[in-house]
Amino acid sequence: MCRSLKAEYVRMAIAGCSVMVSFLILEFTWLENDKCCEISVWNHVCVLQIIGGICLFVGSLKNNHWLFLPWMVASIILIYTLSYKSILYLTHLEGRMLMMVPLLPFIAGIWSYFVYDVFQDFLQLQSESIKIISIMESVRTEY
Repeated sequence: MCRSLKAEYVRMAIAGCSVMVSFLILEFTWLENDKCCEISVWNHVCVLQIIGGICLFVGSLKNNHWLFLPWMVASIILIYTLSYKSILYLTHLEGRMLMMVPLLPFIAGIWSYFVYDVFQDFLQLQSESIKIISIMESVRTEY
């Protein structure tokens, strides 16, 4: 992550990107629905990604690291779907949809970095919360 940016802002930007990319994928698959027989998987994955993006945004605002988990799970599913479908679409699609296939592994790579970055923030916030809990327990046992 860029050290000059606050982690909360980066996570909010990632959440916004995940929602925008999901809407773009839904729009693109809706336009070419007659050429893809297995297009319904994108609807479910994108809805998961939108819900996860909202959870990541709220978790960044509230500084609640447990709300990062739905986004990370949805993103791992998205990365798998992007990788799997890029190979499948390369062999079965033609026309305008074929131009989208090289973007799928690229998006999967960027999303892998996003998952890594958010997971590092999750671990950092987890360790901070453990420290706070241990301090509170030590103060409580003194009295």
